[in-house]
Amino acid sequence: MAFLRSRPNAPLCARSARKAEKFAPNRDLGASSQAGRPVEASRMLGEEAITEFGAHLLRQGRSRKTVIGYQSDLRGFAAFYAKRHNLPWVVEETTVEDLRAYLDAQPAQAPTLNRRLYTFRSFFKYLVRQGVLTSNPAEMLEAKRVVQKERYALPADELARFIHHIPHPHVQAAAWTMAYTGLRMAEIIFLRMMDVDFEEGVVRVEHGKGDKPREVPISDALRPILSQYVEQYRKGAKPHERFFATPSTGGLSPTHINRVLKQTSQALGYRRYVTAHTFRHSFASNLIRQGVHITLVQKLLGHSSPTVTSVYTHATRDDLYRAVQTLSFEEGQA
Repeated sequence: MAFLRSRPNAPLCARSARKAEKFAPNRDLGASSQAGRPVEASRMLGEEAITEFGAHLLRQGRSRKTVIGYQSDLRGFAAFYAKRHNLPWVVEETTVEDLRAYLDAQPAQAPTLNRRLYTFRSFFKYLVRQGVLTSNPAEMLEAKRVVQKERYALPADELARFIHHIPHPHVQAAAWTMAYTGLRMAEIIFLRMMDVDFEEGVVRVEHGKGDKPREVPISDALRPILSQYVEQYRKGAKPHERFFATPSTGGLSPTHINRVLKQTSQALGYRRYVTAHTFRHSFASNLIRQGVHITLVQKLLGHSSPTVTSVYTHATRDDLYRAVQTLSFEEGQA
């Protein structure tokens, strides 16, 4: 079924045309449509725009991981566009129908699709500011509705029981650390000896999500666990070496950690497997249940806002029961 194509964005002035020429590669493009229409050399090819956009994001202070993610989304669309039109992607020719068709063709969940939509909006907004385009085709697309699911967390006693049953000493120590600090899997894996400061009493996360550094205090309960682990397994390790590491590999892999956690879940008869992120969820939800203010939990987790942290506010049936028992509408009672 043929899709209607809206009028492509065209530069409005000489400045816009010069912008387009700036990005055009100085080589024979050698691509043509089925009708024999060559790609105009004065137009900006998608790959050129993607490269320039990536450089712009780095100048704005975005992390390399974030930039790679943006560029991966855009290159996915470039491949889709080329297959759809039998032409290399030229950004001025992009229509809202192209973007919608690409998103509709993706077998992804709503959060992933919304992230790609955000990538498109940012990318085309940048091109509009550069004078390459006159409008942003992604602005006409609506985000998918996301149903927020409550995160899976374990009560404190159940969490302790699970960790005690982890048979692998390196994974067990990493699990205790995640449970007491809320560190992400990647943050635990790349934690270095120098990042655990016993003298200052903090764990330093140098490269958190979005390259946001933070410090998490070492609790009195965690300190002896880490000290014993260093004494038994990491004595003599150099400052830049991984904190959690097996002698054979010099580190821990996500695959290995998840395999051990899955085996422990099966051994304990859990219907829902515990993952590394379960410890982070449990850390946050147990702090909130202990009455710790959500803004403090936010800082410990490295979230950008309390709104993100709010998904960790778990409520059990007992919590709800106690809440409704506080009400009384009888006459004479406040």
